[in-house]
Amino acid sequence: MFASVHDVIAEIETLQAERCRLAAREAELFRSLERSGRFRDDGHGSAKTMIRHVGKLSGPSAARQRRIAQVTGSLPLVDGALASGRIGVDHVDLLGRVHANRRVRPFMVEAQDWFLELAAGESYDDFERTVRQWERLADQDGPEPNDRYHQARRLKLTQDDETLTWTADGRFGSQMGTQIAEIFAHYSAAELAADWEKARAEHGNDACDAHLPRSADQRSADALWQVFQDAASADTSCVPPDFCHNIIWSSEAYEEMVRRLDGGPIRPVDPTTFRCETATGIPFEPYEAAAYSLLTSVRRVIVDASSTVIDLGRARSFTGSSRIATKLQSSHCIWKGCRVPVDRCQVDHTRAHRAGGKTNPGNGAPMCGRHNRLKEHGYRVWRDPTGEWHLYRPDGTEVR
Repeated sequence: MFASVHDVIAEIETLQAERCRLAAREAELFRSLERSGRFRDDGHGSAKTMIRHVGKLSGPSAARQRRIAQVTGSLPLVDGALASGRIGVDHVDLLGRVHANRRVRPFMVEAQDWFLELAAGESYDDFERTVRQWERLADQDGPEPNDRYHQARRLKLTQDDETLTWTADGRFGSQMGTQIAEIFAHYSAAELAADWEKARAEHGNDACDAHLPRSADQRSADALWQVFQDAASADTSCVPPDFCHNIIWSSEAYEEMVRRLDGGPIRPVDPTTFRCETATGIPFEPYEAAAYSLLTSVRRVIVDASSTVIDLGRARSFTGSSRIATKLQSSHCIWKGCRVPVDRCQVDHTRAHRAGGKTNPGNGAPMCGRHNRLKEHGYRVWRDPTGEWHLYRPDGTEVR
């Protein structure tokens, strides 16, 4: 395909230049959409939400577009350089992350030429190191260091799509982190004491580290889990007193799991209709879900192919069956592009009660407060027999 390495380099540079021009056009579209407010026409809460929905983007991709749009809108020289391919998309995205620091934002305008010279002469890794160093130095006139770190606190729980396991990643300021570490140390010590008690019960005075049933990492994970369990059961807990954990199963998946637990042969399940997840759409490993349901207070929710609840098992706390069943039909607001979790949604009729609509799950839909109100201004919501939601504008056209 390529006659020489020079042809390869030329093709790479051509594609990168096209990528830069496209990113500049996306940034201009983003800013124009924000200025015009046309995203509100279809009930979207922001330009980012509309672009993510219409473009079928991931959350991180949509956030990246917003960062680039914001930083190029503030730094015209960088905007022009991106459009002409003189600075890379990743370089501009990094500047967007720095731009998010309000304390250094005013200094970035004066540093534009320097940023462009740096991007042209260094690799991305060197560019990132230098720009981050510039940010730290430019931020010296901001709040005290401890306050800066406290403002930058974060905690993120990420689920692996393949194994369904979870990873926690966080950062805390000095004071908060110290208190967390001290509390966590007590829980870890309790887990270690429990392991030693079990080891001594089995091996007496000969018990040693090798007899402990769990590794240090396992005890740490169990200690954190216990922290959350204690927090949820405390008198001042933010968890509602009638909280019940729901596991939603597609009928075929649940029947298959029951068959396997009874010793029956393993049969394939259609992956396009399979559901074993929490009420907010977080997938659950089916074997663990089955075991979990036997050991703890959970509600079993069985849905048919159209996501209509056909069986609602009971746990210790269970009230408002019709409302709960309606909310369990979706993991988020059913309005196109809206990602508000179902536990923050309201429940209302798809066909108004005054127009003869029944108060049952088949005529109900979970919607966030804003879209529930917007529905009363000429928009119409309808769900077809396959379970897909359809939204129509006041002029009769469908929102895609």
